[in-house]
Amino acid sequence: MPKGLDLLVRGYKKFRKKYFKRKKDTFNDLVRHGQKPKILIIACSDSRVDPAILTNCQPGDLFVIRNVANLVPPFEEDNSYHGTSAALEFGVCNLEVKHIIVFGHTECGGIASLLAKAKDENNLKGFISKWIEIAQPAYKAVVEHHENSSIEEQSILCGQYSLMNSLRNLQTFPWIRDKVQDGTLVLHAWHFNLSTGMIKYFDSHKNDFFELKSAHIFE
Repeated sequence: MPKGLDLLVRGYKKFRKKYFKRKKDTFNDLVRHGQKPKILIIACSDSRVDPAILTNCQPGDLFVIRNVANLVPPFEEDNSYHGTSAALEFGVCNLEVKHIIVFGHTECGGIASLLAKAKDENNLKGFISKWIEIAQPAYKAVVEHHENSSIEEQSILCGQYSLMNSLRNLQTFPWIRDKVQDGTLVLHAWHFNLSTGMIKYFDSHKNDFFELKSAHIFE
């Protein structure tokens, strides 16, 4: 067995022996009735940030989309391949989720790539380079408003500005915009700090991020 995979096999056996048997009724319901998550999360591919673990969710609770830097591209009709947009369409139109959370985090490699690319115009090739262009408005906001901040602060702020940019991009999808306007879908941006374990949410009224403490703040 390739080195490293033994971790997965041991985990699988533990899952089968302890978790699956104990939650057999839950899995039977998920098979019989299908998935009916109320929450869609767009998270980063980063191996350190699993939204289900961070929110202590169970199978069937979340419909999760993961990509580099948890970015949302704008709506496009160009007959090309759009993985994130296709997953959004399925979650919103088929599963009829009630909430979309764009879930970012500190120490993000995609955001670091954005900052590095902006300073190195020779680095213009590759899939990652093209993908992170989606977050270019976030970098511009950091340069305009926080040019004298430390690199660490700029990285955190760029990640948060990127979340705000993704919220705007979500509303370029007509079937998301319509549901937001009629009150059947709510959009959120959350930011997880790897060092402190704290999640902050974006308050659109105050245009700032605050510690996540209670669901009542969204009512």
